[in-house]
Amino acid sequence: MRKKDRWFLVYLLVYFMANLGFLCDFPFVHSDEAWLSGLTRHMMVRGSLGVTEPFFNLKPRYPHGIKSLFHLVQMLFLRLFGYSLFSFRLLSLLGGVACLWLFYRLSLRLTESLVQGGLCAVLLSLDIQFLYAAHFARQEILILFCMLGVFWLLLYGGKNRCLWAAILTGLSVGLHPNSFLVATLGGAVLCARWWQVKKLSGRELAVYTGLTGAFALGFVLLSLHFDPHFFRNYLTYGSEFGVDSSLSGKLAETGPYFQRLFYQVSGTYYTPDIRFQLLLFLGVLFIGVAVLIGYRGQSPLLYPLAACGGIWAGMMLVGRYSQPYVVFLFPFAYLGAAWLLHTLKRRLPALGMVAILLMVACSTGVQLYPVLKEQRGSYPRYLGEIAKVVPADGKTLGNLNSEYHFADGALLDYRNLSYLKEEGVTLEEYLEKNEVEYLIISDELSFLYGMRPVWNGIYGNLSYLDQLDEILERSQLLHRFTDNLYGVRVVRFQNSQRDFTVSIYRYRPKS
Repeated sequence: MRKKDRWFLVYLLVYFMANLGFLCDFPFVHSDEAWLSGLTRHMMVRGSLGVTEPFFNLKPRYPHGIKSLFHLVQMLFLRLFGYSLFSFRLLSLLGGVACLWLFYRLSLRLTESLVQGGLCAVLLSLDIQFLYAAHFARQEILILFCMLGVFWLLLYGGKNRCLWAAILTGLSVGLHPNSFLVATLGGAVLCARWWQVKKLSGRELAVYTGLTGAFALGFVLLSLHFDPHFFRNYLTYGSEFGVDSSLSGKLAETGPYFQRLFYQVSGTYYTPDIRFQLLLFLGVLFIGVAVLIGYRGQSPLLYPLAACGGIWAGMMLVGRYSQPYVVFLFPFAYLGAAWLLHTLKRRLPALGMVAILLMVACSTGVQLYPVLKEQRGSYPRYLGEIAKVVPADGKTLGNLNSEYHFADGALLDYRNLSYLKEEGVTLEEYLEKNEVEYLIISDELSFLYGMRPVWNGIYGNLSYLDQLDEILERSQLLHRFTDNLYGVRVVRFQNSQRDFTVSIYRYRPKS
């Protein structure tokens, strides 16, 4: 390790310790986090990767192996630190720190300046979208690490660059299906390298595509082992998110996607204010393309722009434009900004990076302070209210965001209920068959039902509410509390003017 890099390692240590202080307070706990970790725990209990979520027994779910590596890593953290939100968010934070170290090395290589490269890395670390990903117990931050690793290996990996890049790309398939974006990034960078230096042999291309494909085939075969109808079932599930749309339809969704991000339009995901970053990145794109057109000789700027293009192409081809995915673009867009500033003379590059850093840091601080002030300790309080009357092993129907309170298999999620009619059972029959003892009901359900069908994508069709009301009338009310953050999943209604009441009942079957 070079002496000049030690300062950044010290910064990363301080950064890590500081983030531990609010790891479970920002962002709010999303049901996806409980979904993934709940499945991980169930896999450990059952001793198999080929199981489905215990909280979904009517909602169609099929086992597959494409997230198996991610669940194995989560199992390690569960074993070390126990089943808690902290355990799984710690994994993401460590992934974020690893991303920053790799990004720091890339920034130094691209700008050839310790000051400017260091400022660029600090800038990314303070970006609220990056902080969000580094605290969120999903796969995005680990996928981002794979992207940065593949980018580094293909440009600076030496003789066996394509071999190691292919291994990393292939392993990413075991994290999440959106690892396809890692492959499209790798392909775009390889094409850019061929365009610039004319040093891409057929053997290198064959190694990268062939080995990546071999890893992907391995995870597909594992999926077929778990589910012989994997292809049909997986395509059926993907159709819920528009992955079977036409290519033109997927392409047309690009504009609305970034428009939603710009105006912070969201369903259930936290969407920070990143208007400054989006405008900055748009400027980097247009100026960068103009510079490349007029640039004589080789320009490193082509590589981060190609990476962004590869990521966008992957999102477009798959047709999945999820709000958290935008973080994939951030490191490469910042690298492009750093290089453009680097081409300026005298002190302007460093001053420019300082100005951008201050803007981003101030934006993060302005957004983070009120969130922490309002949300600190909110999730433990929410679980604490439930724990007052519901034991961890009590069979319960409720919201998946409460899953960290329950033992494996004790919670059934609301989302099962929209399939009652399809399965030919009544709500009463479902509760009795599953030996449900407790009902945790938020008036969010009736609130969203009143606006049907706008929010049907949250819990499905809520037409069973009449049956539920009849059941609640004869059930015993045990506890009631107000929670305006976890009592409603739609972001625009959280901590708004309306209070949301969560009521806990002891279920009483018909006598």
